[in-house]
Amino acid sequence: MAKKKMLLFLIPALLLVSLPVAGSGLAEQTYRFELENGLRVLLVRRPWAPVVHCHLMFDAGGVDEPPGLGGIAHMVEHMAFKGTSILGSLDPFREHELLARVEEAANAYFEALQSGAPQEEINRRHAEFLRAREEAQLAAQPNILRDLMNAQGAVEYNAYTSYDHTSYVVSLPANRIEAWIRIQADVLLDAVFRFFYEEVEVIKEERRQRNEDQPIGYLKERFLAAAFQKHPYGRPLIGSMEEIANYRMRTAWEFWETHYHPNRAVLVIMGDVDPERTRELVERYFGVLEPRERPPALIPEEPEQEEERRVLVEYNAEPRLMIGWRQPVYPDRDIYVLDMIKALFTEGQSSRLYKRLVVDDRTALTVEGLTGYPGTRYPSLFVLYAKPRHPHTTEELEKAIYEEIERLQNELVSEEELKKAQNQIRTAFLFDLASNSDLADKMAYYELFRGGWENLLAYPELIQSDTLWFTPPVTCVTCARKKQSLWWWVTRPCSTGAWKISARWSWSSLNSRKLFRHARCYS
Repeated sequence: MAKKKMLLFLIPALLLVSLPVAGSGLAEQTYRFELENGLRVLLVRRPWAPVVHCHLMFDAGGVDEPPGLGGIAHMVEHMAFKGTSILGSLDPFREHELLARVEEAANAYFEALQSGAPQEEINRRHAEFLRAREEAQLAAQPNILRDLMNAQGAVEYNAYTSYDHTSYVVSLPANRIEAWIRIQADVLLDAVFRFFYEEVEVIKEERRQRNEDQPIGYLKERFLAAAFQKHPYGRPLIGSMEEIANYRMRTAWEFWETHYHPNRAVLVIMGDVDPERTRELVERYFGVLEPRERPPALIPEEPEQEEERRVLVEYNAEPRLMIGWRQPVYPDRDIYVLDMIKALFTEGQSSRLYKRLVVDDRTALTVEGLTGYPGTRYPSLFVLYAKPRHPHTTEELEKAIYEEIERLQNELVSEEELKKAQNQIRTAFLFDLASNSDLADKMAYYELFRGGWENLLAYPELIQSDTLWFTPPVTCVTCARKKQSLWWWVTRPCSTGAWKISARWSWSSLNSRKLFRHARCYS
């Protein structure tokens, strides 16, 4: 038993010692090139298993959606799996006509709904809409791309949309890499948005499950809506139910045509890669795609918060507490400071908030920290989240959190505690290096948004930098108390006797640059 504990203790230390080797090895095994159409490609050799992981990331996400089309980026991501005019169609020319009829019938039906037509007319239009969809379904094969990739031994064939970007990922045997490259390039060249209105119903159900029937999803949606009143970070990433119900295939296609171009993407292929052969395949299939200029960004800047905001929400669930402060955007070095504060407060059982609230006082079930929430392309939030243990309340947790913030402001952090937090961050960074999928995601993101994938390797050194922490960290977030970002939930019985949730929220800007002893704070 003692030997096992010793081994577990040594693992983080060995990882930290190996950091220079891991970093330099990554640099030596990465091959970067760019196609004439602007697609940036990173090939990373990790040949210890005969598999590869592919990650195609586009700089288009929730923030790029036009007003009134919230969630359309997520909808388009779903449609990218429906196939092409060849892959998935039983009769391409016939299907093209049928899909046009579907859209025509959809427009007629929704126009009748919105114009207040007689119910008889609405019912007739709806029946025609359903009939057109049924006819189009008979001309296509569903799930064709997934079936093809499964036949190639692919796993994790998936995609995800964030506020900042959209990614398409897969892991598969190294000798099947050409199959994915060809299929993905074909989709970008010749996508068909079949089964569109069927997928709208899928998205509706996804919203119900994640945002309406889940207390934390319900909380986060309203938290962001109060935090960002103009910037798209405040909109639901999946869209509102009203927006989803009014999607049209034409508007989704316009988003695809506007944003899905090779000069707005990074492709990372990692694993048992033959660089010369893989480059030849990428150039052959992706090289035929046409670039297009990025449209002007029309993303409104979030105005400075000048007063407290509080919102009351009721939900039948256990109470939660979320407190958030503004954080800057890369390359501002304060983002690394906030990573350190998150580690000091919430990373590990000996971190300040976890030890006090969960271990010692037993007033909380959990406490977590988030940086760059809900995205990092634009100024976002540093968030602390906690769930009280019954019968304790969110007020108790809030009070304890602010006491720890004031302690960080007024007391020097010991060298031992500082080093422990730095080591935790660097260890987590190294564990991400070990995973092909996590590393590919980070490399693609840095290549798209942070000046090049190489800047990823500078992260652990920045965390250790003496210039970053020229004195032990302290914070003055409490000096703008009247304008703090705050969301808290409190349980209380309602008139029916059921337990519900109340939530209050307020907001401020965190001047995280003033994070050092004797620094003055300006609100």
